[in-house]
Amino acid sequence: MVNTVQELFSKRLRKLREDSGITMVELAGVLGMSQATISEWEKGNKFPRAGALQGLAIHFNVPMEYFFKEDVLLVTETVKIPLYTKASQSTQSMCNGISDKKVEYIKLPASFLGSYYNEDGLEAFVVLEDGMDHLFPNGSTIVVKRVEQRDLVDGDIVVYFFQDAYAIRRFRKNDAKNVFLFKPESTNPLLYDVVIPFEEIGNVEVLAKVIWYGVLV
Repeated sequence: MVNTVQELFSKRLRKLREDSGITMVELAGVLGMSQATISEWEKGNKFPRAGALQGLAIHFNVPMEYFFKEDVLLVTETVKIPLYTKASQSTQSMCNGISDKKVEYIKLPASFLGSYYNEDGLEAFVVLEDGMDHLFPNGSTIVVKRVEQRDLVDGDIVVYFFQDAYAIRRFRKNDAKNVFLFKPESTNPLLYDVVIPFEEIGNVEVLAKVIWYGVLV
């Protein structure tokens, strides 16, 4: 996540300029500014006045809010995410990481990922099980973010490791019974809730939570 408005502005200005293929000198000429001013903006050292900000918005054809509101995204803005398509790749990535030479990448519109679009370390996987096939069937693509168990929220869909197997389930916390539940949402009648007492949660390794999924039709 971007920490300050000035940091967000500098990052998005630099990306817009580079994507449009113009130099700082050329942009400075368009705005009637010095190249040094553009450089200071992109370094995050200075923030433009309202008139200059409006000039940037007009030149790049974006809303002014795009420069200082993180939740304002462009339709054309995409995020490049590594995609693991085999069980062996998925396991290796979850455990130890994997060489960039062994994976392909997908590009998703940033708007698909909501507030997570700017997070580092997002990964995409092809689903190889039917534990959540009410939402996404076997063969669908999911995007996950690494999380710690303590950061989970009731209702998150998680990737976890338990009893020598990986699974994707809905995470639930039942305070009345002092248990965590990992619940399938599946057409498979053989799948059941995994119930873990609070004091035994250390036996479960929560690896990531699902932040987006693409459904095959």
